[in-house]
Amino acid sequence: MFEKEITGYAFNITKRYTGDRIRLSTLLSDAELPEDFKRFADAEADEVIDREKFVESRTGKFDLSTPEIQALFKEIRHILKNNYEFSREEFLELADKASKFIFNYVIRPRWTLEKFLFKGDPQIDRAAISKASRSLNSYSYYPKGITEYLDFHAKSSLDVETWKRLHAKIDEHLVSTLPAKLSSLTSALFSLFEFASGTGKVPSEAMILFFKDKSATEIVDRIEFAKDVKNINSLDVMTLAMIMEASSKDVSQNVAVLPSSEEPPKEFRTFNRQKVSNPPRPSEPASRTMPEFVGETPGQHRADERSKVETPPQSRGSASPEETRTGTRSIRTYMSARLEEKIVKKIFRGSRSGYQIAVHRLDESADWQAASRIVEGIFIDNEVDPFSKYAVTFTDVVSAKFRTSSAQGTKP
Repeated sequence: MFEKEITGYAFNITKRYTGDRIRLSTLLSDAELPEDFKRFADAEADEVIDREKFVESRTGKFDLSTPEIQALFKEIRHILKNNYEFSREEFLELADKASKFIFNYVIRPRWTLEKFLFKGDPQIDRAAISKASRSLNSYSYYPKGITEYLDFHAKSSLDVETWKRLHAKIDEHLVSTLPAKLSSLTSALFSLFEFASGTGKVPSEAMILFFKDKSATEIVDRIEFAKDVKNINSLDVMTLAMIMEASSKDVSQNVAVLPSSEEPPKEFRTFNRQKVSNPPRPSEPASRTMPEFVGETPGQHRADERSKVETPPQSRGSASPEETRTGTRSIRTYMSARLEEKIVKKIFRGSRSGYQIAVHRLDESADWQAASRIVEGIFIDNEVDPFSKYAVTFTDVVSAKFRTSSAQGTKP
């Protein structure tokens, strides 16, 4: 994933240097290179110097821990790093390795850190943490959080399960600061793709992975909805801020995002899945459950979506529009293949067979009242919030079939 951007990142680094030898000090002073890459290159040099074991006494006759000798070793390291050089082949390998690591770390820090720090081991000591932290620049609060935890509890090592809990707490705090601190949280993402591809936008897939890594499911749902329904495949700062703002306005039950000028309807304020007797009907204010986007007037987004639902596509892939045994259109023809896939995932928990059975029952329903009872049962059986984005979309798809049939004076 993101192979093109990863390749572009490495290329934009290597094209600046064409010589056979590239000095580390030159890279570190280059203001055009990303700080993440410079930190990675610096860590690579440290790795080589560490392997030389300059501070290890082979005879045991010298006390190398004295302040004078330690100061001398520090100066030696400084001189060595100042003169450290990569061959052309080493530099190309460095750029490739760095770009892959940085993309992983910036987009999925929790997932990457666990693998990078522990490497499959159940525990890591403080020295190894300090050594690994040399390569970490984008999110300084993660290494800092580890260090503060070890200092507070007077520990010299960290096990992977403790790290998972600690990291989850850090991420939970970060997400709780949104949207106020959105720019500081996502600046590394935007900088990464700016350098790699020259665009001020981040692919929606990358942003989805970023917030999935932080277990921010509500934000993930909103970005997926923008991508799948509105075809927003990349996000600039303004669009992302708008989505964050919408998420922050959710009522405590996460049932709706309302225009700021409106108060939640009573049924939203008192929402309880067991008490809702029916999913939203076409006459109910279901449009209020959808986020508004930049450049739209209140309700315009929902009207656009209803027009998409009510105009069945002529075909999906190579298949012709499906028909029920009565000769009318199946509800499947009121959805794009992409939306259908999302409905299966979000409403039917990924069960294609469950979805197909439900479609058959809905297609054979006598009227909207009968179909709405089936929809209600689907939401209850699958524990789906009937006011969630995809639940409302699915309800609209089903009701569109009956509205269309009614307008044409035919049976559904």
